[in-house]
Amino acid sequence: MRPAILGGFVAAILLYVGALAGLPHARANGVPQLVKLTYLQDVSNFGPQDAEGVLEFSFAEAFARVDVKNLPPADGYTYEGWLTGGSVAPFRVGEIQVDAAGIGVLETKLSGLASYEYDLFVVAARGAATADDVMPADRSIAGRFTVISDTTGTAAGDVRPGSLPETGEKPPLSTSQRLGRVFMIAGPVAGLALILLSLNRRRSRR
Repeated sequence: MRPAILGGFVAAILLYVGALAGLPHARANGVPQLVKLTYLQDVSNFGPQDAEGVLEFSFAEAFARVDVKNLPPADGYTYEGWLTGGSVAPFRVGEIQVDAAGIGVLETKLSGLASYEYDLFVVAARGAATADDVMPADRSIAGRFTVISDTTGTAAGDVRPGSLPETGEKPPLSTSQRLGRVFMIAGPVAGLALILLSLNRRRSRR
């Protein structure tokens, strides 16, 4: 390998490493949990009984996604997702907008969570007479779940972290932190490049 080509190769690697060092790193605290939603006995009292859906959520990551089908619009009502159960007040996850075919999606952050005691998710139907801060009494599909109380991160499923999650954006790395990451990663790469360059010179002399 010629020195000029080798030098260009090394420079390209270092630039790539530098770019990687500036990228944010995702932090996974738990595996999202899936909950099947059906017309649940002793809970559901509104809407078609063949409606169904899936809740995907993680308390550790503070997000939720709800997919429903066979749940057509009802005149004068809007559908909402609610976390309930335990001794705490129900928590409104958000509105689920459905189309004429009865298909709807909600994807949102769980902002404002004050507890992890919930064990039931309900798709509720809000009428005009229901107060905004109250969980509607008309309830469609629902699903029960259990979240493992484990802050060690060893559980296979979603866990209840020791503190409530921060749902805002994480602050960017400082200049010194980015440089430190670059040098920590680039050091071994540069050392390897020097070894290759030395071997190449020895071959050229022969």
